[in-house]
Amino acid sequence: MSNNYKELYKKSVDLGEQQKLRQQQLLYEQKQRRQQQQDVHRPMPDSDDGEDEEAPEQPEGQSNTQRKQSRQRNRASSSNNSSRKTPHLRLQQSEWLRHRPENLCDWLLLPCPVGKRCLVIASNGRTKVYNKAGRITMQLRTLLPGDGYVQKFKTVLDCVYVPQLETFYVLDALSFGQQQLLDCDANFRFFWLRSRFDERGELSQCSKRNEKPFKLLEYYDFEDANAVEQALQRYPQWEDNKPELDGLLFYHKEASYTCGTTPLVCWLFAYMLPDVLNLPVHSGYEAPEDYLPSAALDFMDDFDKKLLEQRQQHKKAGKAATEEAAKEPAAAASSAAMDQEPDDELEEFAELRSLLDRERRLELGELDMDCSPASSAVGGSC
Repeated sequence: MSNNYKELYKKSVDLGEQQKLRQQQLLYEQKQRRQQQQDVHRPMPDSDDGEDEEAPEQPEGQSNTQRKQSRQRNRASSSNNSSRKTPHLRLQQSEWLRHRPENLCDWLLLPCPVGKRCLVIASNGRTKVYNKAGRITMQLRTLLPGDGYVQKFKTVLDCVYVPQLETFYVLDALSFGQQQLLDCDANFRFFWLRSRFDERGELSQCSKRNEKPFKLLEYYDFEDANAVEQALQRYPQWEDNKPELDGLLFYHKEASYTCGTTPLVCWLFAYMLPDVLNLPVHSGYEAPEDYLPSAALDFMDDFDKKLLEQRQQHKKAGKAATEEAAKEPAAAASSAAMDQEPDDELEEFAELRSLLDRERRLELGELDMDCSPASSAVGGSC
């Protein structure tokens, strides 16, 4: 093994250790935040002396109705201030799973199909689809709470859209109707989603009110070793290989939904599981030629570099296309003018030639001057 290869391998191992520490730190922070939220919403105990809490002083001469209206305005103001502080929702992004977790039973397995990652938001009687960059890519009618029959609530789903099947496959949720899920752990979010989709079978069907079907992806708990084994030995993952399997997501059970990249949601291609987690998979999940089982961590680093290069090239190509499109109107106008000028010249030349030819023929006596429509059409007049 060359020295360069050893250095790269050590670097990858260090990244794996760093990931483990970041997972522990993030789990601790999320638990603290959930605990603080529970403390805030926990009702205060009655005082020992039984006296009511002192109410804020009210201006003299203010009626009960005025005081009630004042409290309502304060609550509305507080609500508006709170909504302004709400951060823009972004998709949760995974990291490579660089090491085998100390306790796999703390994790959930979720097979992910090939498709376009998106955020689906149903509110105010409409459903909008946003891509990773936060741009709207689609608007449609659905039966999700917030659209359809229940428009006073809001639903935000993390999905993969498969254009070939015109179907949304649901990975996760930030909210579903009345239930806010952003700060709930993954175990609860997945349980809640399964319960709601079982109740609303019409979501998986296409109809006038539900223009595209939403199908909830199955997840597997590593505590159930048999279920995980069956999932990994299933090929194809879905009937008729529709949709195709892209890879496998690993969610820590206690992890909240994080807008952005998080080490508590990890990713592996199916063929990498024997090397990273020592778990067998179906032989149908073949590795590419440049993948070496003994160098899975190196493959992750190379994959990220290639992906970054592709994105940079795509960005440059997009910028060049935009600049070219900006030049096209001016070029098209110039070209149209150039094309128009010869046509105008030919038309003028044809009229002049016709007029001269008529004059010549009149001089030779070949034509008689008359007031017929034919002569008027050529240019004569009565």
